[in-house]
Amino acid sequence: MNIIQIMLHRVTLGMTLAEDVYRGSQLLIPRGTIIDDEVLNILRYSSIVSVAVYGKDVSRQNMATLTLPVQTHSEKVRESEDFKEFEENFKEQTETFTYALNDIASRNKEVDIDDLFTSANEMMAGETNTYQLMDILSNIRYFDDSTYAHSLNVAMLANILGRWLKFSDEDLKLLTVAGMLHDIGKVLTPPEIIKKPGRLTREEFEIIKGHTTKGYKLLKEKGVSENIAQAALLHHEKCDGSGYPMGLKGYKINELAKLITIVDIYEAMTANRCYREGICPFAVIRMFEEEGYAKYDPKYLLPFLQGISDTYLHNTVLLSDNRKGEIILTNKTAVSRPSLLVDGEYLDLTLHPDLSIIEIL
Repeated sequence: MNIIQIMLHRVTLGMTLAEDVYRGSQLLIPRGTIIDDEVLNILRYSSIVSVAVYGKDVSRQNMATLTLPVQTHSEKVRESEDFKEFEENFKEQTETFTYALNDIASRNKEVDIDDLFTSANEMMAGETNTYQLMDILSNIRYFDDSTYAHSLNVAMLANILGRWLKFSDEDLKLLTVAGMLHDIGKVLTPPEIIKKPGRLTREEFEIIKGHTTKGYKLLKEKGVSENIAQAALLHHEKCDGSGYPMGLKGYKINELAKLITIVDIYEAMTANRCYREGICPFAVIRMFEEEGYAKYDPKYLLPFLQGISDTYLHNTVLLSDNRKGEIILTNKTAVSRPSLLVDGEYLDLTLHPDLSIIEIL
């Protein structure tokens, strides 16, 4: 039988491990073990991301006998109880966070870092691993594009990236709260400009850009840590000096701000807006690949792009020639161009520069 690598949150009971599973140098579970509830719990609590299992023979000779699933992965996620519960919680937390942010910005309330982190952490606590959480987030992002929902999404994406980078608990806390507060200056910006559906005038754009300094001043007045305040001030700076408000080069930009910048841009581009639909994640990955290594710190960007790609393994996607395919292999050297199963045939997108993924189905 063929051996396939599968993300842990997509493992089902009854599958058989095709390779030994190690935690560091310690053998955790031997090859040939049938996955039951006990084995699955061991894998989850050991922070195992993916495992090799025996699957159907998917060699090129018999790929033609395989067909795409009737129900896409995204449809399955959205129909799951975990997703519905998370979505309801997300809506409630967005309402609560809206009041909290307005209280801080306009009603002279102090910033309670512990309380903010607890509210975000409780929302994420029910998911077994970062890839499952990323899976849910990628399907819930159509919900709202307000400053408040956007900031919650950025906080959770930043938390996920921080865990992929093995941040300490304290650094994860700072990072998550920095994501929640990075756009607080927008609460002090005229809402008619923030929500304007059309192109901004030059004057309006200058007003929007002012949210970074407004947010920084507000947070400093509230006695918030310099790291979190710097994330509010510098999350539109770029490592090549092309950002704002000060046009700083990479070595002068706060590390927390560098990371928030990446997830902020990804969230903003992939989320639906009142004036446009969200851009396909693989198109955003391609944009980062084409221009990102000069503008964004690679030590944060590369793990983030790879993690996004890994999340969409086995998802059904739409190609630029209107064919549908299933992502079956990710590509570490060209993350935006994975390998697919299309009409029963193997398709390596690195060999077809004329094709691209335009939608996750």
